[in-house]
Amino acid sequence: MIRRLTALLALLLAPSCAGPAEEAAGPEPATTDVGKLRGVIDGDVVRFRGVPYALAPVGERRWAPPEPVAPWAGERKASRSGPPCAQAGADVAQGRTAEDCLHLDVTAPARPGSNRPVMVWLHGGGFSGGSGSEFDPRRMAVEGDVVVVTVDFRLGIMGYLALPGMPEGGALGLADQQEALRFLRRNAAAFGGDPRNITLFGESGGGIAVCAQLTSPSARGLFDRAILQSAGPCVAGLPPGGAGRGAPAVSFWRSVADVEGDGLRAAARLGCPDPAGALACLRELPVERVLTEHMTFAAAAVGGNLLPADPLDALQAGDVAPAPVLTGFNHDESRLMAGTAALLGQPIRDEEYPDLITAAFGDRAAGVLQQYPLDRYSSGAEAWATVHTDRGWACPQLVANDALAAHRPVHAYEFGDRTAPPYIPFLPGALEPGAAHASELAYLFDVADKPIDIQGNHVPLTAEQLALGSRMIRSWTEFARTGDPGGPRWHPDTREAVSFGGPHLLERPWTEHRCDFWAAQLP
Repeated sequence: MIRRLTALLALLLAPSCAGPAEEAAGPEPATTDVGKLRGVIDGDVVRFRGVPYALAPVGERRWAPPEPVAPWAGERKASRSGPPCAQAGADVAQGRTAEDCLHLDVTAPARPGSNRPVMVWLHGGGFSGGSGSEFDPRRMAVEGDVVVVTVDFRLGIMGYLALPGMPEGGALGLADQQEALRFLRRNAAAFGGDPRNITLFGESGGGIAVCAQLTSPSARGLFDRAILQSAGPCVAGLPPGGAGRGAPAVSFWRSVADVEGDGLRAAARLGCPDPAGALACLRELPVERVLTEHMTFAAAAVGGNLLPADPLDALQAGDVAPAPVLTGFNHDESRLMAGTAALLGQPIRDEEYPDLITAAFGDRAAGVLQQYPLDRYSSGAEAWATVHTDRGWACPQLVANDALAAHRPVHAYEFGDRTAPPYIPFLPGALEPGAAHASELAYLFDVADKPIDIQGNHVPLTAEQLALGSRMIRSWTEFARTGDPGGPRWHPDTREAVSFGGPHLLERPWTEHRCDFWAAQLP
């Protein structure tokens, strides 16, 4: 079941390989500290695509910390996005993904302007998949009058392998993100942005990466504000089954020693059994072969220079960047996982619900079933999804809000449009998707090939949904501009969140998601 789930998600979430058409007109070149870039005018935006921010991580630089990109002479064409980073389920040989992938895309309003807020997007995909270029930020750039940057960074085994003695082993994907931020600190003004006002934001795996960067000493001074979307697993991981029916527990943080052990074992399976020569041996292998171990490495190593402490410990100690934070999640996150199980022919049936909860929570299952009795829900699938939404996504993020609010300004939101088209199609007649995981993305971006129905047809947002998206964009970009998106600040005494698409303008998500119950069981 887990392998089938992984294969399906790789297919449905794979980055689009079709590059955008090149526009005829070009703006004035952008002059960076490494050379000039010739972008394109695309209607009401200017785009600079495929901008290298670091040297290609190939050859001797495979599994090495990122190095600043080398200067070039003359103008460099910046009209097409670079390839997504190498990952499982996408063909490297056919150019769908590549090792040489440390690029970013810049989108800015075409109208004259300078010193605009800069918003840097980290895509989701659980540290193992996805790409930045599949997210088109045109609406955000134009409506919010901001510069939006989407980034590609190393994933899976290419970004999170560790071997004894490897610099930044187990955290190279996070190091890539920091190198992109350094490039933008130096060069944001070349694209009309304010290098002194950079907001780092991301969703799911990208939001968890933002959480890590908030606590990383080497990220201090690289960004000014942070937005975390669906980043609850940063704090407490996911219990067994939380990532999908039958899935093991998931943590995005592991000790350096554990990741190094996995690295040595993976190297041996790949034909590099000598620990002393494992890194040199692995660098000689074709990337397609290396990717057979891709999913072994979907967590960052804690205990090194980049992440010396578990992010939760750092959040609770207040050892975080001096940045205001906007943080939130979707009301029905785990319905995406329940819907995917049904799509795979393994729907969560009513009679299975108690056993699945027992498998997830062991001797605490009786208490969970008492809090979430089956007869309160329309189906076992809905009950299961509610449990995992609250435990895996909502309450960990709200616990983190409490910790952060003791040290930094925090604003919270909940995305609650239960008519939102799901990111991955649901079977007709099955569980209603509600405001499932990733469903808010289409409200902020135009996403390549998403959302789609079960026949593969694009599902456009309605006029009402587009209006809600504009309201969200105003909040996101006003936060980037001022550090205040509107609405109350989060405080542990009141715990109010702005609602997007829910029945009220303000929500009390702590109560709605039974966080008194779950907080007692979280770290």
